[in-house]
Amino acid sequence: KQMGVNTIREYHQPFKPNKEVLRDMYERYGIRLILGDFLGKYTLGSGATWFEGTDYENPEHQKNMMDSVRNMVMEYKDEPYILLWLLGNENNYGVASNADQKPEAYFKFANEVAKMIKSIDPNHPVALCNGDTLYLDVYAKYATDIDIFAANVYRGDYGFGAFWEQVRDATGKPAFITEYGCPAYARHLTTEQGEAAQANYHKGNWLDIEHNSAGWASGVGNAVGGVAFEWTDEWWKNYEPF
Repeated sequence: KQMGVNTIREYHQPFKPNKEVLRDMYERYGIRLILGDFLGKYTLGSGATWFEGTDYENPEHQKNMMDSVRNMVMEYKDEPYILLWLLGNENNYGVASNADQKPEAYFKFANEVAKMIKSIDPNHPVALCNGDTLYLDVYAKYATDIDIFAANVYRGDYGFGAFWEQVRDATGKPAFITEYGCPAYARHLTTEQGEAAQANYHKGNWLDIEHNSAGWASGVGNAVGGVAFEWTDEWWKNYEPF
């Protein structure tokens, strides 16, 4: 709350969120939750083995993922802290799934999941977490029932470039940054320099989100927010603990 945070992002798998903590967070501080299902990323929810990976044309995998999302929505839809539902986590990059090889099948399935969610819970929007704008054209064609195009985007300390225009032109939908930021550690920088570089990166990214939000005369006007990644600093990306 002191940081100005009003929303956090979490998944209901592989570990169940703590409802008591989330309710307390909302009641005391007004902080809400974006709750996600990995939709087969890392094979979570699909029942596939890591070796075979989630197949978005496999009926058994589809059923397992649909059941996983349905169970999440049924369990949390009436919780006051829920802001929106989030599907996937840059599944279009692959990694134990074939969404990168079969994007049409992936986005078609995600759209069916979104329709199922809305049949159960018409009160919260549905977003899909993409990896930047890869396959944005396929998303635009086959995921028409998803309300928000969300993406993990790392383009530099200046912000997100043409991202906002790309989403507007392809989909006409709100755009959301589900991950942005950088660690505070780098091999070529001192600790102090790393902290300063991180602060500069986050500031540049947030100002870009703000600039492109609705109501800004000179921005695109489709930005609905962003989530800094992540809560703990990624010192491990420097490959040596400090």
